[in-house]
Amino acid sequence: MKRMRGMLGRMAAAWLAWAASAGARSVAVDGYAAMVNQRVILRSEVFAMVYPLQQKLKLEHSGAELEKKLEEAYTNVLESLIERALIVEEFNRQGHQLPDRAIDTQVNSLISERFNNNRMAFLDALAEERLTLAEWREQAKDGLIVTILRRTEILDRVAVAPRQVREYYEKNLDRYRTPEEAQLRLIVLHPGATPEERAAKIEEARRIRERLAGGEDFATVAKTASEGPKAAQGGDMGWMQTSELRAELAAGVKDLEPGQLSEVIEASDEIYLAKVEGRKQAAVTSFQDARQEIEEQLHKQEMDRLYDAWIARLKNRFYVKVF
Repeated sequence: MKRMRGMLGRMAAAWLAWAASAGARSVAVDGYAAMVNQRVILRSEVFAMVYPLQQKLKLEHSGAELEKKLEEAYTNVLESLIERALIVEEFNRQGHQLPDRAIDTQVNSLISERFNNNRMAFLDALAEERLTLAEWREQAKDGLIVTILRRTEILDRVAVAPRQVREYYEKNLDRYRTPEEAQLRLIVLHPGATPEERAAKIEEARRIRERLAGGEDFATVAKTASEGPKAAQGGDMGWMQTSELRAELAAGVKDLEPGQLSEVIEASDEIYLAKVEGRKQAAVTSFQDARQEIEEQLHKQEMDRLYDAWIARLKNRFYVKVF
């Protein structure tokens, strides 16, 4: 394990140096992060798993928010390592043993799938990670133990009854409603501050409508005539829920079929010309169409509930200390 610890230490040192430069005040130096019975989890092990997140965190956050995200990442990774150690301890408590041939199968499968059956390439990859084969096998063993116990303690116990699926659908029917939508293009004119300016803008809108009714392309005209934010895109507003349109605009387009042009639509602060490019009628996803998604969601919820309860029992059963 000495080489492994050295590798983790170097990664931790690099992570710590970066974190310090980013301003994370509470990142600690290496040492014990936690103990589960006699199993020690080092801070360097936690940092080694957090390390790949550093560039993503740095791009997305800075200052106090970056520090908060670093601390959250450390806490989440440490918790996952504690849970892994608890599961291995439970496996041992139950008196199970994992035969060497199971690890051999894991090694051979990895070499076949990722290294094209080239064992030397696999060993070279371990060397680059400063891992011995024995160290990798120990990690693989723990991973298999977690997989085995999660299956017997969680996956094999998950059950979602058909009535639960139906009840969820009926209680959450609004989630499966698709509102009416319209694909719109708009020409927007600002009416000005005086009655005279407003009258002039309304007359301008009428002249533009005459051009459009005469066959000019709406998108082309919008690029030069519209004063709205989407003028450069030919007034393309995309798909919009008709229930979320302002009242004047909704009333002006509610009876239009795809391809039709509205009359001049007056609102208090804007004047519109609209073209409906497409419509989607309101609908409700049927129970049969929603059933698989609901089953998967309820299955995951039950898995999470069973897993959380199981880990809570293990924490009560075994000695756990976080430093």
